[in-house]
Formats: sequence, structure tokens, C-alpha cells
Amino acid sequence: MSAPVVIVGGGIAGLAAAVDLTTRAIPVLLLEQKPKLGGRAYSFVDADTGEVVDNGQHVLIAGYERTLRFLERIGARDRLTIQPQPQLVLHHPQRGFCEFTLPKLPSPLHLIAGILSSNLFSFSDRIKLLRAGAAIRRRADPTIDAMTIERWLNSIGQSTELKRSFWEPLAIAIMNEHIANASATIFLNALRHAFLANWRNAALAIPRVGLSELYVDNAQACIESAGSVVRCNADVVSLVIEGDIVRGVTLRDDETIEAAAVILAVPHFRLDALMPPAWRGEVEHARLLSVPSVPIVSIHLWYQRDFMPHEVVGLIGRRVQWIFNKRKITRECGVGGHLSCVISGARDFVDLSNDELIRIAGEDVVSVFSHASPTPNHALVIREKRATFSSSPESEKLRPDHRTSFRNLFLAGDWTNTGLPATIEGAIMSGERCAGLAMRLAAVKGDRRACRQAGV
Repeated sequence: MSAPVVIVGGGIAGLAAAVDLTTRAIPVLLLEQKPKLGGRAYSFVDADTGEVVDNGQHVLIAGYERTLRFLERIGARDRLTIQPQPQLVLHHPQRGFCEFTLPKLPSPLHLIAGILSSNLFSFSDRIKLLRAGAAIRRRADPTIDAMTIERWLNSIGQSTELKRSFWEPLAIAIMNEHIANASATIFLNALRHAFLANWRNAALAIPRVGLSELYVDNAQACIESAGSVVRCNADVVSLVIEGDIVRGVTLRDDETIEAAAVILAVPHFRLDALMPPAWRGEVEHARLLSVPSVPIVSIHLWYQRDFMPHEVVGLIGRRVQWIFNKRKITRECGVGGHLSCVISGARDFVDLSNDELIRIAGEDVVSVFSHASPTPNHALVIREKRATFSSSPESEKLRPDHRTSFRNLFLAGDWTNTGLPATIEGAIMSGERCAGLAMRLAAVKGDRRACRQAGV
């Protein structure tokens, strides 16, 4: 193809598409509206401490095969550490610290043994969890498509304590949504992917560096070293349409760029500004735009000393759901302690003042680590008001496929129809699928050299 594949959006989906295409000798032009790449996964330097801070703490699992392959491809796999054995440390208000560990046994024995040996659950709740595991393994049940997680849990007899102590923390971590709202179908897909295949898949994969260093820096270098181009501060305002073909894109400064194909790797709420009027008039499109976003709030707390012995602790029955010990995760010898406190599904918190959020996080830290100072030395609040789309049963019906009614226009993003929640894995999956569609388009157009190198 003489003209490049134009990718609009330099988040994870756009980067994944660009890396996949450039490594197969397909020329790419990646256009990002903002001054930096990464989308909703980026890091920056805190002005007061000089430390690298993520806009939101990300934890992966070893079952994210596409993500691990992407990191391997860009040479950043060694910046991630995978647990040798899957383990979650949780803190219960009455029971204190509890562990949920999966032994190295064949599936489903690893899950059965993990449930039976955990000190988080009563004996009767362990039996209920085993029944839940059996229900998860049963795939053919279309009635679940209309269910929330909570409704599904009720249908299989999960107790109130189990929902509070296990299912809600797990769902909020995976879905960024509460069990009362989130889609049971997508949650079950994620659980099958993470827990049922084998014990290795459920191991946490924790970044040892900032998100920009993990996902962005090497990806950009990979794209540019292949001769393709990355442009930031490039605001695409419209598509150049001719019949059922997209001929190019137009930037805010009226520059028009020819394209062999276009991949829109933007958030779902930006589609309205980019798609042509004929597409905007479609009923499903209008409903897609109405899907709400769900915020995540991160409160970074710096203390005089590092008092937290764990890398990650999940909190049960508190407002903060997860505490990450940045000193232990990054293995850097900074001064004192640095904790990242995460509130997902944070509709009730995102509009609170910084002082109130810092107070809440400090109180929840003390509720777990009683010897912690009630007042940190320094704090930083980060709000991602549109962190993910709300993955409800209703919104799942609206997630579009990657193809559009235009032959060379494709949609990428964690909000497309990946079958997964709004995750890094889903974003990379969508980007690579769109790259595959663009490569097949090259095959149809007869670009034999590119097709041979792409393996199409």
C-alpha cells in the first residue's frame, strides 16, 4: 500500500495495532490528539517528590497472553514480574489478614484446593464457592446474558458474606464496576480465562516500572524504527469519505492525510465527533454514546517510613479496595513509604475534595496497619473520570464489532466486542484484530510484498 494505515488514537489499542502492522512491514501513521501516548495508561513525575507516578495502578494476570506477547515484542517483558504461584492477600475487618492461594495442581484441582484451604471463608461458604466454580465451568446458558453479577450470584446461592468478602472485591478489580451493575457474562468470561484454564493463568503480573515505560516508550521506538511515523498533538476532526471507502483523515489545522485504511482507536465517547453523519444517525450508535463511563480514583500517600510488608493488599468492607506498596513493587530505595490506594467504580468518590479523599485513604490504611501514621507526609489525588465504560448487561449488547459499514474503516478499543471487560488485554486484542483486518485488506488490493512479509 502506498498510503499508510492511519491509526487515530495512541492509547494501548492504537499502539498494539501499530506495532502489529509495522512488524509485518505495513506502513503506519499513528495520530494522537494529546501531547503524549498511552491513553488512559500513562505515568508522570510528581513535582514534590520527583518520583514516577501512574495515573492508575494496573495489575495484570499471567493469563493475559496477548499483553505478554505485546510486551515481549516491544522488548518490555522484563519490566513485569509474575508471581511464582497465584496468591491474593486480603484484609477482613474481623478476621484480619487472609490469603487465597492456588496450588500448582491441574485444573480444576488447583481451584478446589485453593478454596478449601483459604482462611477467608467459613466451611459452608467454601462449599458454596465450589458450587460456584462448577457453575462457571458450565458455558451454555444464554439466560445469564441478561443478568448482573449479583443476580447470577443469588441464582447459585452465594451468601451475603461471600458476596461482600470475595465476589465484590474480585468483580470491582476485574470489571471496575459493582456486582449490582456489572454483566455476569463478561465477568464469567474473565474468570474462565483467569482461573479455570490452569493455575499459572491466575498469577498476578505486576509492573516494576511506570505505565509509560512499560507500554509506551518501547512501543513508540518499535514503530519508528520500522520507518513508520508517530505524531502527537495531531487532532483528527473528520474522515474523508467517498462512497463506502475512507480516503483519509482531516486534522484540526485543515491538513488532509491520505490513508489506505483507518483504524479508530479512540474512546467510545469520541466516536460522535469523528464518524460521518450517516453513521451517527444509526440507533445503535446513539445508544452506544449513552453508555456511561466509570471513574477510578487513586490516592498516593507518602509516609516517613515503609510499614507495609506486602506488595498488594485487597481491603474488604472499606472504601479503598486495594493498597499497593510502590517501594516493594518498584524495588527502589526511596525515602520512607509510598502507597497507592485505589478506589474503582468510584462514582460516589470522584467528586469529593482532595482533602476528603486523602482523609478516607489515610483512615483505611490505618484500619489495616494500625501502626501507620494517620497523616501522610505528602499526598497526591488522581481522578480518571472516564476510566472505563460501564460493562452492564445492557451495554454489552451495544459493543460494536471491529468492522464498520465502510470497507477500510475499523474500530479498536477495550469497549469493542472483545468478550472481555475493559482491560489492557481487551485493548490489545482489539488493536491486533484491526491490524489483521487491515492486512487482509492489503491482500485484497494485491500488495504482494507487504502480504508476503505479513504472512497473509
